[in-house]
Order: sequence, then structure tokens, then C-alpha cells
Amino acid sequence: MNSNAPSLSLALAVLLASVASARSQGTFVNLDFEAANVADLPYPTGELVYITNGVPGWSISPSAGLGVLMGHNTVSLGGAAVVILGPDWPSNQILQGSYTVELFFSTQGPPAVGAIFQSGLVPPGARSVTFYGAGSFGLSFAGQQLPLATLTSGTKYTVYGADISAFAGQTGELKFQGGGLLDNIFFSNQSIPEPSVAALLGLGAFLLLMLRLRHSKLGG
Repeated sequence: MNSNAPSLSLALAVLLASVASARSQGTFVNLDFEAANVADLPYPTGELVYITNGVPGWSISPSAGLGVLMGHNTVSLGGAAVVILGPDWPSNQILQGSYTVELFFSTQGPPAVGAIFQSGLVPPGARSVTFYGAGSFGLSFAGQQLPLATLTSGTKYTVYGADISAFAGQTGELKFQGGGLLDNIFFSNQSIPEPSVAALLGLGAFLLLMLRLRHSKLGG
């Protein structure tokens, strides 16, 4: 019996580690974008980095370099894009911490929109998801559009929130689309007010843009 004890202990340790790993993979990560693993470039120097280094845990669209690269401290020259900004970047464009993501609409060529997304488990008991934004955004979970409510506004950003209670404890894709600065996404057990008329109109405008993009792709 004693000779088997180390083996049993090792097997139990491996099982517990596997359970912990599976649990961690079922949750969202790097919601504040502070896990960026990029060089501290002097402003205004920019570069291309691997998406896995720029925004660990996330996927983006469109991407560069055969689908594996994104911009770091760069700006769009007219096309849709997603870039990671920081740490040496104008402070009025870093919404929180040392890094902020910026999404770009296309302003030249075929209509397109930047998007950042990842799949994970919405925490059980979550009633809302909020984020800092300076721009125009659409938010969806598992393909369902979530109307945004304006919670507070500051000099650099607006805090937006959406009701996520219907998806608490479920796994799906959380996706942000649009144009502007995005940061500090988090889930809360606090409910949010009903979206305002202005917010609903903004969602309608965003959905019309998505419809235009779809028609443009079909026509092409």
C-alpha cells in the first residue's frame, strides 16, 4: 500500500491540475489588455507583432502577415485594423493602465470594420459586462447583439455596459466591433439601467453598417 501512495498522490495531483487548467480555459483572459508582451518603443515608433503577443487570449479581424500579425503603436492608413497601443504612447489615448486597444473602420476601399473577440465562460451570477470606450462600438455574445447603455462619461472615455445575465454560466464568443479606443472590459454582478434611446439608435446605426458590409461582400 505504501509503495502505491506516491503514485496515487501523483495521479491525484495531475487530475487536480487538469481540472484547474480546464476551468481557467473556460474563462475570459486579458480583459484589460495589460498582458501585452511587446517592446517599449519610443513614441512614435511602430511595428508589427504577433497577435498572441499583442493581445494574448484574443483574436482580431482583420489581421496582417498571413493572419498572425497586428500593429503595435501604429495607425490605420485607411483600412480596417486592430492595434495595441502603449506603453510609450500619448496618455490621452491610453484609457487605463499601460495598454489600450484601438479598432479602426475602413475609410478607403471596400467597407470593413475592425473586430476583437475571444471565447470563454461568462462568470455564473454575472449580470452585466462593462468597458471603457472612446468611439463607436457594437458588442455581441454568441452571435447575439447586446444593446449598450451609457453608464458614466469622463474626459478620455465613456463607460458602457450591457446586460449579460441571460448568458451567465454559458460559454460563447465575446466580440467587439467598431472604431475607437477600447479598454478595461469586466463582468459584474450589478445590473445596469435600460439602454437609452440614443444608445438604441447607435445600435441601429451599427447594425445598418453591418448590413451594408454584408451586401458589399455579396455584391463583390
